[in-house]
Amino acid sequence: MAFQPIRRQVTIPTAHVMPSTLGTPSSNTNECFGSVLPKDSALHAYSSVAPPEHNIADDTRKFETPNIEPTLNQSGLLNAFCTDHCPSASTGIVHADTEPYGALPEIRSTGKGEFTCKTGQYALYQNSHGWKPEQYSLQPGAEISAWRHRQDSENMRLRMEQLQLARPCPPTPVYGLGLQTDPGQWERILKTREGVFLEKEVLLERQRQHIFQLEQKLRGNEVQAHSTLLSQTSPYNDMYIIKMQELQREVTFLRAQFAEKFDSSSTEKAELEKKLNAGEAESRSLREAMKEAAQKHTEELRKQEERVKGRDRHINSLKKKCQKETEQNKEKQQRIETLERYLADLPTVQDHQKQTQELKGLQEKSSLLQEQVSELEKSLTEIRNLNREKETQLATEKRRGQELMSTIGSLKEEIECFKQTDVGEKEKRLTQESEELRQEVLSLRKEQECLRKVMESQKKKIEQMSSKVKVLEEQVAQEEGTGDALKVEVQRKETALQQLRAAVKELAVQNQDLMEQNVTLQERLRQTRGAAQPAELEAGTIITLYSELNLCLKDLRSICTLLSQRMEGRDPNLSLLLGIHSAPHVEDEDGASDSLSLDKHLDAVRRLKREIEDLRTTISDRYAQDMGDNCITQ
Repeated sequence: MAFQPIRRQVTIPTAHVMPSTLGTPSSNTNECFGSVLPKDSALHAYSSVAPPEHNIADDTRKFETPNIEPTLNQSGLLNAFCTDHCPSASTGIVHADTEPYGALPEIRSTGKGEFTCKTGQYALYQNSHGWKPEQYSLQPGAEISAWRHRQDSENMRLRMEQLQLARPCPPTPVYGLGLQTDPGQWERILKTREGVFLEKEVLLERQRQHIFQLEQKLRGNEVQAHSTLLSQTSPYNDMYIIKMQELQREVTFLRAQFAEKFDSSSTEKAELEKKLNAGEAESRSLREAMKEAAQKHTEELRKQEERVKGRDRHINSLKKKCQKETEQNKEKQQRIETLERYLADLPTVQDHQKQTQELKGLQEKSSLLQEQVSELEKSLTEIRNLNREKETQLATEKRRGQELMSTIGSLKEEIECFKQTDVGEKEKRLTQESEELRQEVLSLRKEQECLRKVMESQKKKIEQMSSKVKVLEEQVAQEEGTGDALKVEVQRKETALQQLRAAVKELAVQNQDLMEQNVTLQERLRQTRGAAQPAELEAGTIITLYSELNLCLKDLRSICTLLSQRMEGRDPNLSLLLGIHSAPHVEDEDGASDSLSLDKHLDAVRRLKREIEDLRTTISDRYAQDMGDNCITQ
């Protein structure tokens, strides 16, 4: 049924009759809020980006503060209800004034592009239909005052509930400590937020029911007004028109309240949808963050396990190398012990000096004996010459004796002849000659006996001298044999010293190699430990520096003792000379120092160790050379 306006020629002093809007309240509201309601997709897109803290703060403000237009006098009151530290996305929206006894409120437009409906448009609509309201205020009905009282009490109750809910669960940052909190705490926060969302949905449902009741009441009033306009043609039209105007004003007031409530409910619905979407996005992001954190944690655990396994393998390999080196050190220690025993069997300097003194005494004795032998040989040659002369004399005397015997025989024959001739004078003369010859023969015999005795004594002396010469020759042969044996022994000792010198050099080289290998292994071990823990690396470098300095100090002390022993003429200690000492034990302690300065100190200490090793090798070579020279001179 189409609405037909009143065509009676009745003068109305106040205003014309407003045409009915029955059945079209939603169209008017849609004209006012057409740009707000169909924007669900945009609101959903904005709600996925809005931060949850801002939404919660807006929530609490929306449900705690009543619909009061913010002015300079009311700013303190608004701040007293709820203080928001985050910038709100709805700060530009100014809520409509809901004063019951003033003029009809206007729904103002904001700076954020939200559309509102002003009462000026409705006034233009009224002027176009020839109806102008009078400038006076209406007293609200009992129902409106009761409804406002109920609304205020409901808002107060909701504000108290929100304050109680806001105390135990303050808004927490999303990503500040998200990875360090317990998942149960996140679940409790999500449950509390879901409870808040459910309470807000219940409140929205109540407001929707109240708005639906107001719409029904408005439609009933409009139907009643139209029915009165169409049905009554009594002479009391002016009174009805006045009452209709009052009802129309009440309808416009209810319509403005309905628009305001619908606007607030739509904005609250949009904000709640934003908050819901933000909460869902936050929960999704939290779940993704928790998944990523769990994945990172598992990956880090796997990497740490792989690193630990690699370190264990490296440590096992280093242990095997250390065991091999200890075995090699034991073998070399055994070899050094055998060499020490061999060197202990070798004569010392005192024994060598005694042997040299004995050799010198024997050489002096042999020289004296050789001089005695030469003198005895000279005397023997002289005695032999004398014997030869005496033998020649004896031979001449024998010949003379034989000649004398022959002469005696001839003289006897002549005597016999003279006897036969009896020549006295000749006999006498011959007897005298024979007696003289006898005396000469006797004297010659005496001389012969004396010479024979002398010869026998000379023979005895010659035999004694020959026996002495034989004894001296035997002694000289024995001395020559002992000298040859000593020469052979000296040559053998010289070869042994050369072998010992070569072994000492080889041991020194092997000891240096072992020390370098030990230092390299310590550096590798320090590097492997330092790759994971830099503080332990610095402490290890400090400890290695101190241990190396201690070793260098011990080596310097041993070299000083060696030099003092050599200066005093004593035998040097072979363990100190060969540089045999226990391997340094590196302990793991905490410490802090500059890595560059520590590396420099370590390099300096290593150079000092190399110089000490060179000095030790030169001292050992000099000692071996001195031993060889002494053996050669002996």
